[in-house]
Amino acid sequence: MEKYLKDPVIKKTVNISYIDGSFAQVFASLASSGSVFLTKLLVFLNGSPIHFGLYSAIGQLSQIFQIVGVILTKELKSRKKLVVQFALWGRLLVIFFGLIPFFFSGKSAIYIFLSIFLISNIFQTISANMWIAWISDMIPLQIRGRFFSKRSQLLMIVGLLTGYIFSLLFDFFTKNDGSFFKNFSDLKFNPISFIFLFIFTFASLMGIIGIIVLQKQPEKEKDIEKESIKDFLTEPFKDKNFIRFLIYNIWWMVAVGVGSPFWQPFMLKNLKMSLFEVQIYGTISTISALYFLKPWGLFIDRFGNKTAMRFALVLGSINPFVWVFATEKIKWIIYFEAFTSGMMWSGANIVATNFVLSIAPDKKRQIYTAIQGTVSGLAMMFSMLMSSFFIPKPLTFFNFNITGEQILFALTGILRLTTEIPLTFVKEKSGKSARYAMIYLQQSLKVRFENLIFPLKPKK
Repeated sequence: MEKYLKDPVIKKTVNISYIDGSFAQVFASLASSGSVFLTKLLVFLNGSPIHFGLYSAIGQLSQIFQIVGVILTKELKSRKKLVVQFALWGRLLVIFFGLIPFFFSGKSAIYIFLSIFLISNIFQTISANMWIAWISDMIPLQIRGRFFSKRSQLLMIVGLLTGYIFSLLFDFFTKNDGSFFKNFSDLKFNPISFIFLFIFTFASLMGIIGIIVLQKQPEKEKDIEKESIKDFLTEPFKDKNFIRFLIYNIWWMVAVGVGSPFWQPFMLKNLKMSLFEVQIYGTISTISALYFLKPWGLFIDRFGNKTAMRFALVLGSINPFVWVFATEKIKWIIYFEAFTSGMMWSGANIVATNFVLSIAPDKKRQIYTAIQGTVSGLAMMFSMLMSSFFIPKPLTFFNFNITGEQILFALTGILRLTTEIPLTFVKEKSGKSARYAMIYLQQSLKVRFENLIFPLKPKK
């Protein structure tokens, strides 16, 4: 990678991407899809399982708008202006999350929250599609796996620190129903509302600073696509390997979507965990991911995304079963799962970004990425909604009570493993087989073990 960083343009691209990504990660940790603070806000607004399902599904529904990014930039030579504009609109909107408790209550507050969340996600999705095409034009394929792994490492550290600081602040200020705020005045509103207002305003500010940095990012002039929109959008579907890739991606997203709306609510409601305890889980997962990101990046560059995903699928199918045995009294067992989950998702997330780029023609990466995001988003949204509307009834098995959510966790584990079936048929030119990778890893471990037991003596 150091060889490529001698190019001043590539070096500047990498450095700015790290900086703007850090500010964007602060924003995402506080106010984007998957944020524990958004989950906590929905709990505060008395959201039901269906509302949590809709909340989770919105993150996937917005993916269909990646196509909009492709259409908007089709006849442009530059993506930068639109990337910045859509990101700005998406990040400004989150300020309104903090205002909802002051002006609305009941179901109207929940649906206004979900509506703002949807619009914000749509803007950010359109921006992200254009950004991934922009950055993939700037970063050579040979180092892309390592670039994304190093960037992910930095962003995970930023996300970890952000989560810790604000979880501690939230738990401190909301202790005893916000007694801290009551020391100052007889407040008309629930005191907890004020900490939400601060969190989401701060998130928006950090997001805007990230956009200011992003404007300094170098950009290659893109080719203008002259074919009709219909031909432009349908051309990828003539690629048989891409069709196989989409089938694999749909399968994987459906599997992951089962039970996914309930991970954080299960911690907060069933396991009675505080935000700080949830953050400990996230910390273990993040530290694990940080440690394994570099090995995953090297592994992907050496053996390919397909082979890396094969290993991730096996691990990803085991993790959910730990949650089946978690109760309020033995909630500590999920901390062990946090380590293996971080290991798995650090690799799976790099593959999610890099796999489609590796099989797409150089000048068609943006449309391939958009179609993949759209199809996979719809697939995951479908399984999320099905999980929310059709939660299984609790079971008692050998005097062990299993909730409906835990049944879904077990089901997602089984479905994840079956994703190995469609993945088998996807072809990746630069990839090596899983068998080849296993032989290589066995030999490497053998050599390292022998050197540990029988270290070479220096020559006299």
